[in-house]
Amino acid sequence: MLFQSQVDQTLSKMFDTTVLTSSSTRKTEAAKRLDFYHDQQIDYINDRLTAYFSDPDRLTPAFFNVVKKIINQLAAVYAKDPVREITGGENEKQDIAIFQEIVESSRLSVKMKIASRYAELLKTVLLRPVWRKGRMDLDILTPDQLDVSYGDTPEDLTAVIITHFPESGKYDEVEYSLWNAEEWRRLNWQGHTIDSGSNPYGILPFVPVWDRYPIADFWQEGGDDLINVQECINEKLTDLIYCIRQQGFGVGWIRKGAKGGGLLQVDPGNLVELPENGALGFESQKAPIKEIVGAIEFLITQAGIMNGLSSSSLSTTTTRESGLAKVQSARELEEQRRDDIVLWTQYEKRLFDVFATVWNTHNPQRMFSDNSRLRINFADPKPVLTPKEQAETDRMLMDLGLKSPVDCILEQDPDIQTREQAMERLQQIKTENDQFRPMPADPAKSLTMEKTGD
Repeated sequence: MLFQSQVDQTLSKMFDTTVLTSSSTRKTEAAKRLDFYHDQQIDYINDRLTAYFSDPDRLTPAFFNVVKKIINQLAAVYAKDPVREITGGENEKQDIAIFQEIVESSRLSVKMKIASRYAELLKTVLLRPVWRKGRMDLDILTPDQLDVSYGDTPEDLTAVIITHFPESGKYDEVEYSLWNAEEWRRLNWQGHTIDSGSNPYGILPFVPVWDRYPIADFWQEGGDDLINVQECINEKLTDLIYCIRQQGFGVGWIRKGAKGGGLLQVDPGNLVELPENGALGFESQKAPIKEIVGAIEFLITQAGIMNGLSSSSLSTTTTRESGLAKVQSARELEEQRRDDIVLWTQYEKRLFDVFATVWNTHNPQRMFSDNSRLRINFADPKPVLTPKEQAETDRMLMDLGLKSPVDCILEQDPDIQTREQAMERLQQIKTENDQFRPMPADPAKSLTMEKTGD
């Protein structure tokens, strides 16, 4: 009874916190970032127009999605599907078959790519393996629908609350799921329990992922600059549309003279009767279109550079770069990707452990082996170079002593697995070249032929 009372007290406290902070800055900001990423920015632009303009209806909201462009380039760890292998189990064939079912039913490759992008955007995301309709699935839970409690470190989750928003949008239809290691509960909007039960897994079936290793707080901060730049770009684009509409055409003017008559018509093909000494004309406006476009391009470029992207990756102007220049421009992004691979390797292994626990609970007749483990190998994409650029880069790196012909063979032929095999291939190439390379022309014979005219 004492234990149950402590559980009730903990869950009650968490629920009260959830209700009180349901419109907190964290949740509101997370929802805004998701809207920006998913092209739902018009309402936010209208809110800013209403705040800054007395007649906002005269302006047409305009935007293009810089947030999605940059986030998708930064979240490059799943640019190619990693190779996942199950090893160590007593019944390895069955373990492999089960995991393949989970990969397919949960659409794991697609979900993990989305999760990595959301982690880059939101900084903190929760993954939830769930048994649903007789198969495994994977939910991606975002900060706008979550509250958590944790122990000494952010990785030590002790309880999770999920907010379930109804499609109707009515607040009195909102429900909550509360989970800890011992039990789960379903609550209505007032906090009353409508369903409950023991936690069949004995653990919290959630895996938190972050865009960088958490030091102190579960909810990571960062990324405000990108949202701020997007809002500034939206504002300038809206200004640009207004300038083009209002000042893209000449403004008509009339100089009045003596009283005249007739209908004043300025359409092409019509004659106009003017008063004596009267005149009419059009004055071309000097709209700052070029300056606005320049400001927009500057904001886009700086947003990319400050987030580790090259200026060329966000430019509409085609530039010619050498192979070494491309490697240099991608260096910061590659360093970030290496850090991401370390993190996501850990996340994938933890996720597999939770998958195995949930699966075994619902499939006691066909279970994962107790000591089965996940081995994962992420691809290592490189800048796309033409053959000429690749040769130039390889030659320069070999001259600097940073690369050997063996490395070139290994990169060129993925079927060669070891350096010894690569050295054998190089020796074979050298032998064939010595045997079949065309003989050089005899300089003396060539000179004689030129003199005789043959």
